[in-house]
Amino acid sequence: MTATLAPRHAEWFEQRGISAELVTKFEIYTGAVVGKPGERTVVPNPRGNVIAFPFVEHGAVVNEKYRTERDGEKFFWHRKGGRRTFWNSDVLDDPLLESGAQALIITEGFEDAIVSIQSGWPLTVSVPDGAPPPPKDGAPLPPLDPETERSGKFEFLWNNRDRLKRVKRFILAVDDDPAGHRLAAELVRRLGAARCLFVTYPKGCKDLNKVLEMHGEDGVSDVIRNARLYPVRGLYRLSEYPSLQTLQPISIGWPIFDGIFPGNGWMKIFPGEFMVVTGIPSHGKSTWALNVLVNIARAFHWRSAVFSAEMPTVPYLRDKLRRIISGNASPDVETDRFIETFFTFMDNDPNDAEEDDLTLDWIIEKARDAVLRDGIRVLLIDPWNEIEHARRRDESVSEYVGRAIRMLKRFGKQYEVAVIVLAHPTKDVWEHGKIRTPTLYDIEGSAHWFNKSDHGVVIERAAEGGQATIHIAKVRFDETGYKGAIRMKFEGSTQRYQQLEEPQGELL
Repeated sequence: MTATLAPRHAEWFEQRGISAELVTKFEIYTGAVVGKPGERTVVPNPRGNVIAFPFVEHGAVVNEKYRTERDGEKFFWHRKGGRRTFWNSDVLDDPLLESGAQALIITEGFEDAIVSIQSGWPLTVSVPDGAPPPPKDGAPLPPLDPETERSGKFEFLWNNRDRLKRVKRFILAVDDDPAGHRLAAELVRRLGAARCLFVTYPKGCKDLNKVLEMHGEDGVSDVIRNARLYPVRGLYRLSEYPSLQTLQPISIGWPIFDGIFPGNGWMKIFPGEFMVVTGIPSHGKSTWALNVLVNIARAFHWRSAVFSAEMPTVPYLRDKLRRIISGNASPDVETDRFIETFFTFMDNDPNDAEEDDLTLDWIIEKARDAVLRDGIRVLLIDPWNEIEHARRRDESVSEYVGRAIRMLKRFGKQYEVAVIVLAHPTKDVWEHGKIRTPTLYDIEGSAHWFNKSDHGVVIERAAEGGQATIHIAKVRFDETGYKGAIRMKFEGSTQRYQQLEEPQGELL
């Protein structure tokens, strides 16, 4: 049966101001569900009650999304096994996007995308699944589900990563509601704020379709034409800032770090921060940082990318994570699934004889890919001293360190990723014949590590007794903690840092 749009569905579009003729050009059709339960599919049928939206990629239909209504309730689903991609994705190859002459417009729904195209903006795509739903009780937005994010809501970005890298500008025309704000925040985080613009809708409108109904195609064009850059640098008026979530620091997993001071605690991590961790080699910097990553993965589903130059991923880093998670290094299905879900490891391809130079530029490039593919929220570099640096001939060590830190901070803020750098002290830490507690100033590049960090942490482990002191040497923002020293217990067999039965901390 020929795929056609039934008159009642054509009327449904027309009532929303959308040209039925334009709709049919995108091969949108009316269909019906056929087949047994579990094997059902949609076939063209003008008497059916399903609107089918084909996804065409490189000229071939690779997926379809279906919309129907029953008893006034809307239902959506995709063709089984279909490829996750943008609707109207072939416009991603338009040379105007690569040159920057035009921006790619991204909408939340298909109808809004068609409205944009109808109003004279053909380089428009729609996300395939709408926006992640906000909580119904008005609570803060939870993290995206790590079990489905990689192969669900944002898989379409990873599937188009090479095409998206060539696009100079994006205009985000998503819905002006909590779900739309969440979608915009995730798109900006993955695509980069410097390339994104946001639209402002007229009063009484929350999307482009409503703008069309109330103000016509000229109104839609005005909304898109007047899109503004996300503030990433410079000076702005308050009205120029889009609706974004406020900074919400999260616990690093131990109650003592949370509750000493009302509302704050000793230390909380936040998206986009730059943290430096130092300490004498073998005093447990790496292990403490991995404990933090495991804690926030459990509590907040934050995914991390780890660059570990000194410790091979298999078996050493894997076994250390196994001990922290389950208490021992033995293979365990649940433990390994946890690592698989929440950790991405940066390394050379073990099957490639020509290894990449592991420079800071390489790490940041892979971290961007990890944001796009896995939605990481933390980048751990361990240690800084082992990275193959690319210092210019005319740069001093201090100048290079300052430039490198700026690169990492720019990445972190752009993608809302907390960047944690572990760095060994390089200066003499002996005083009067004894090892003293190092400071951030003992790291090569000295003052930059202290001045540019949001948190500075020094790990000090006692020679005997399993005692450890976590020195919080730098806190930039009051709402993320206080300078102090927290005494903890380190358990070698499990590689876990635990707070003492009687929590001990002192303000500096």
